[in-house]
Amino acid sequence: MPQPPPLETPEYPKVALGEILENRAIARFTYVMKVHAPTVAPGIQPGQFVNIRTSDSLVPLLRRPMSVHRVIRDGPTATGFAVLYDVVGPGTRSLSTMTKGRRLDFIGPLGNAVTIPAGTKRAVLVAGGVGVGPIKIVAEELQRRGVRDITVCYGARDFEHVVPQEDVCPHGCRLLVATDDGSVGKRGRVTQFLDELVGQGRLTKDTYVFACGPTPMFAALQAALAPHGIRCEAATEEFMGCGFGVCFGCTLKVKEDDGKVGYRLCCADGCIFPLDRLVFDGHGHGH
Repeated sequence: MPQPPPLETPEYPKVALGEILENRAIARFTYVMKVHAPTVAPGIQPGQFVNIRTSDSLVPLLRRPMSVHRVIRDGPTATGFAVLYDVVGPGTRSLSTMTKGRRLDFIGPLGNAVTIPAGTKRAVLVAGGVGVGPIKIVAEELQRRGVRDITVCYGARDFEHVVPQEDVCPHGCRLLVATDDGSVGKRGRVTQFLDELVGQGRLTKDTYVFACGPTPMFAALQAALAPHGIRCEAATEEFMGCGFGVCFGCTLKVKEDDGKVGYRLCCADGCIFPLDRLVFDGHGHGH
């Protein structure tokens, strides 16, 4: 039997107009945009995203989903948010041209939040490419909860794609960097650090693990963590056109409780899923 509609409209997400405070390049292809949005910022939780309109014209038509990089605060009050993005197409290219003082049309916060177990003492956060976006807000939340042992493993293509340490994670985290060509940090994939961390006792079943990056990286993470029985929360990066389950453009394969494979929407059901529930077809190891 269908449920009656709620008596009150949920406070979030909102369709809102924010004001751009800053929009600057932090690497050759990567930008950070800070937005003043006092009506939305208090509702943002680590792991959620916003859907941004990147142009006043019909092209591109669809909004661009962006993980919240961090919440901007004035003392204890949340007043805005920042997003980190790579310029890869017309939408993000248009976004990169927007200047301070411009109004930004967006919907948010959208998606689910991370679920950090009570009593967590140690965390490992894994980022591949622009998947570094939500790492900082998750690390800040861990620090707020008193977690002091936080290791961030960050993989990028090369020197030009590596963002500065202060934009990866807050002060106090241990940062391990890998690039495909070895131009920064270790040469190779970011997942190479996991065996080292297991050997050091920094990655166990009691460690909170969060990851964001491309599908090949998630497949490699599954292969690395499963033998040790280590669980991980994965912030998936399927393209989300609408952001709330209408366009069906972001379907994911997942293992159901009965072991059968089903489908979920990245936006409406995620974008955070247990890594061991995700099903990847034909992907080898990635970042």
